[in-house]
Amino acid sequence: MRGLRESLSHQLHADGNLWDDGPLPDFTSGLMWTATGAFGMAVLALPGSDRDHIVLALGLGMFAVAWGVISIGMAARGHGMTLGLRALITAATMPLVALSMFATGGATSFIQPVMIFTALFISYFFPPRLAWPLMALFVYAFATPLFYDNTRALDVGYPARVVMFALAVAGTTVAVQFLKGRLVRAELHQRTMAELDPLTGVANRRGFDLALERAAATGDPYALILIDLDDFKRVNDEQGHPAGDAVLQSVAIAAASVARQGDCLARIGGDEFALIAPAAGPAGVLRLLRDLRDSVEHAATYAAAIVPEDAGTPDGLVAIADARLLAQKRDLKQRAPAIHA
Repeated sequence: MRGLRESLSHQLHADGNLWDDGPLPDFTSGLMWTATGAFGMAVLALPGSDRDHIVLALGLGMFAVAWGVISIGMAARGHGMTLGLRALITAATMPLVALSMFATGGATSFIQPVMIFTALFISYFFPPRLAWPLMALFVYAFATPLFYDNTRALDVGYPARVVMFALAVAGTTVAVQFLKGRLVRAELHQRTMAELDPLTGVANRRGFDLALERAAATGDPYALILIDLDDFKRVNDEQGHPAGDAVLQSVAIAAASVARQGDCLARIGGDEFALIAPAAGPAGVLRLLRDLRDSVEHAATYAAAIVPEDAGTPDGLVAIADARLLAQKRDLKQRAPAIHA
């Protein structure tokens, strides 16, 4: 269960893709198949259930449970299907849906109400270009009793049911996809705001940590530059916090003008900034340090570290850069009395 929780807690839609749902579709599908198969076999024992094809119905129920367990297992391991493969498998299960209706009563099948699961699954986890063809196949599977159970189908008004079922799944598709779009956009906006420093507009500590994780996950070299403002407390004490805020904002603007596309500039402390520079080597770091010193007007101390030259992990990189920064700050303090003397 721990692996399943970790897989499902993975951040989704990181790049704004509405259909990047990770292992969630496989987990949801697994629950649907398992529940439908288990309950479908159980209700065969209830009075009035059609048991003319009970062997076939039980076989389909066991298959549904087995496939559901496999899907949940894939989700637990984080081995989710690609969108295209999931669409292909969903399409391939439509004959099984039609066969299940045949095995449980055709036009009077008791599985009809639970088919809302499939409609919701398709409309939530597939983009329109895949959802609509799959919905068309789904409606066709629902309509198959008209071909082999014509007399009973007409007695229960099944043609009208098919029409209204098609209308229901079409409405479900439109509504769910519209609501999912709004939900994901709101989630992304909230996530963005949670990763930004409200004063300077650059990333905050949370955004910094996530950017560091992303840089490390690529396996490529990356660099970290720390910027610590000198005598910042004196600005607040002598000129007031509005003046201090203005300094922080000006530093953020200056550093952002130096940052390359793909870099992450973050405010990670009261007067400390950090720049994560993916794919930057020693020469690139020297250029960034030079440009930062030229652009940032307030006096500051800089320190840098690079993966893999200086460290092999994000924590090690931060520790090395921080140690270098502290060493430079100590050197400055030691030199200051000598200069004044």
